[in-house]
Amino acid sequence: MATCEPLEGNSDFYGIGIRIGIYLQWWSAWLSLLLDPESAQSVLDANSVSLFAVTIATIIAARRNAPAIEMYIMLQILLGFPVTTLSSFGLRLWLMSPRRLDKLTDELSRLWREDREKRKLVARQREEQDDQRRQELQRRRDQRRTNTHNGKVVNWMLDWLDVFAPPRQLRPEPDAQQRPQLGPQPQPPKRSFMDGVQSAWIAMESTTASSNLLGMIYLLWHLPVVLPLRVLSSLKFHGLSWSGVQWRTTTVALVTGYNLAYWFDAGQHGVKQPPSPGCGPPAVFMFSVQLLTGPIITLGRISAVIIAVIVGPPTFTLLMLALRVFLYAIIFIARDVYFQVTSDDPQSFKTILDRVNGVLSHKTLRVTTLLEIYSPMLPLMNITAVQSVVGMERSLLDLLEFMSSYGADNSIRFSDVIKVGVSLGMGRPVKRQSEAKENEPHISRAQTMPLGWTVDKANPNARLLNRICVAWNLWMVLSIIWFITSIETTIRWNNIQGVHTIDSTGQLIPFIIGCVSASQVSKKLILLALGKKYPDWVDTELEIQDGPGGPLIWKIVRRGHSNINPPGGAATGNTGANPVPGTGA
Repeated sequence: MATCEPLEGNSDFYGIGIRIGIYLQWWSAWLSLLLDPESAQSVLDANSVSLFAVTIATIIAARRNAPAIEMYIMLQILLGFPVTTLSSFGLRLWLMSPRRLDKLTDELSRLWREDREKRKLVARQREEQDDQRRQELQRRRDQRRTNTHNGKVVNWMLDWLDVFAPPRQLRPEPDAQQRPQLGPQPQPPKRSFMDGVQSAWIAMESTTASSNLLGMIYLLWHLPVVLPLRVLSSLKFHGLSWSGVQWRTTTVALVTGYNLAYWFDAGQHGVKQPPSPGCGPPAVFMFSVQLLTGPIITLGRISAVIIAVIVGPPTFTLLMLALRVFLYAIIFIARDVYFQVTSDDPQSFKTILDRVNGVLSHKTLRVTTLLEIYSPMLPLMNITAVQSVVGMERSLLDLLEFMSSYGADNSIRFSDVIKVGVSLGMGRPVKRQSEAKENEPHISRAQTMPLGWTVDKANPNARLLNRICVAWNLWMVLSIIWFITSIETTIRWNNIQGVHTIDSTGQLIPFIIGCVSASQVSKKLILLALGKKYPDWVDTELEIQDGPGGPLIWKIVRRGHSNINPPGGAATGNTGANPVPGTGA
């Protein structure tokens, strides 16, 4: 009878050095975000890089048929980052102190008030349009009732069709007095070549199998992302760059994808992987010892779907934004290069412009208004192919018009795209000190940044904000404790060997990084506490100046009272130390 042999774990993946380094990174990141939100950009960048590296290593190990319990441990490490400290938009930074949460609620309230009037206006316009449509329907019915030539059945069918007619087709019919009289009538405009091409293209595309795919691509490309971006912009914490948001969101989406693959893969790479000979299902931590089978797998799948639903919409929105910016950059640089090449021959370029303008002269194409509003039901309709083709023709004409406006003053060039990229890549810093007036005394960072639990007592929601922030920080602490407990107990209960000593460079490097991060946070905590207790300490600075005899001297002076070159080499009114001779600059 085969016995279950101890599993020799991969120390380069989850050895004791790597685990301690990750645990210290979680704790230090939480303290840094709590005490010093200005360091959020650097803290989140470090965490996202660590998460991306571990994710790639985990996916490679899964493709090499690593044991399912090892992949479960790595998955706990991966999920620990976004659940505890890694925030894509910085929403959890708002929730960590009542002062920040109060600012977030004020910002969201302002946006709500601005949109409320717009929503009321749109609702009134929609009601007016519905009333006009009902009046027009009633007028057409009354007109048919007076006409006895069609018959009741035909009138009933026409009434039924009017209910499903788009509003733009319900136009008032001309009265008898306004109808044109006999005589020469103006001829309708002739159909141009572009109209014929349009009709042929629509007829061709409506009979092809790729029409639905083209409609889907067009609708997804024209998906309005203004509203989601406006909401996400309000949730983004100050000082975080949009490029960092994109990077962290993509990394978390990659982790979410692997989480789905692990729980739903029935092959050799997921949770359904057969155990080793002589061994039963592995044991995991779920408030107690639980076997990784049956209900635990079902719970993992439900959790994976919930995480995907939360991560999916913002990821898709940012992906569409990045794709559009990338394609626009390609168009801009192609136009710049083209006009630089053809600038030596203005006559040939004029001929090209004449051809383009000849196409642009037929730009009055009828495009249905349904393209302006995205609806998930549109790809299921046969009319999608027609709309997509007409919309693509309009987009093509807009592109031709853009390519022909290189010399315009308001023309966008590739350099403007670079400027946009730079602005998205640089986060706006939190300028709390600059908000003070010039005649006010200097406010140090230690006086403004620690915790930020002070809320105006006149605020009726002060107690509620305090409770929310306390609950959120307690949730983060408990989440960190949960993942540490889950990882350590899973290693112990499954008798995994070879991962309890630091005997390789792969473990030593993360361990040192975690220790240094923890020491930096400890130093920051001590300095902020001392600066809060002794405010005059943080108003001092070190100055280096030339002494009267030539050597360098240094002095500790109060900020705003320095005198770099005092007459005769003396400094008055400053708190200084004894001059110390230097060796020169």
